[in-house]
Amino acid sequence: MLKTLFMDTIELAGQLRPRYPQSLGKADKCEHILKKIVSNVPEIYLAIYNNILGTKRDIKEQKLMDYTPGYRLIHILEFAEEKEKLDSVISDNAFAEGEFVLPLLVNYSNDHICYYRTSRGEEYICAAMHDEGELVIMYQTPKKFLETICEFYKQGVYFLDRDGYLDYDMDKEGEVGSKLNPGVSYWE
Repeated sequence: MLKTLFMDTIELAGQLRPRYPQSLGKADKCEHILKKIVSNVPEIYLAIYNNILGTKRDIKEQKLMDYTPGYRLIHILEFAEEKEKLDSVISDNAFAEGEFVLPLLVNYSNDHICYYRTSRGEEYICAAMHDEGELVIMYQTPKKFLETICEFYKQGVYFLDRDGYLDYDMDKEGEVGSKLNPGVSYWE
């Protein structure tokens, strides 16, 4: 299910930027890299890294950087480094046994969109801003995250600016985000 939704987001991104899907590279089961960091790899990471490699920080063609405006899909070879950066951002948080956080998307300021699993097995997609150190729930599930990204592309929340960079309509993002994620304070 998540693989299909993830690939839908890539296809939709490719409708705006036809070379974007190709820029992500093709992956063939990168699970072994992730298992060095977390033994039980979450499904969303399998959906991503069994299909694409991600975007390197130093990509030459900057117009192909963003998965969502301002955020890139972390390249699998940079994943461990981004995990360390995320851990330093949220280092003041006390996590219970069995809880963990993994990076998903990152921007140039080291703000992350990340995956958070509670000790009870609940899965959230959260924002972790480099200057705040707190996790803020954005999506109640990884599935909701991918469904919302699809809708952002479909409903024109995401668009190309006149220079060809991925941009977004902030007001429309809030409207669509809150409709699809009721009860999540991030969108209110």
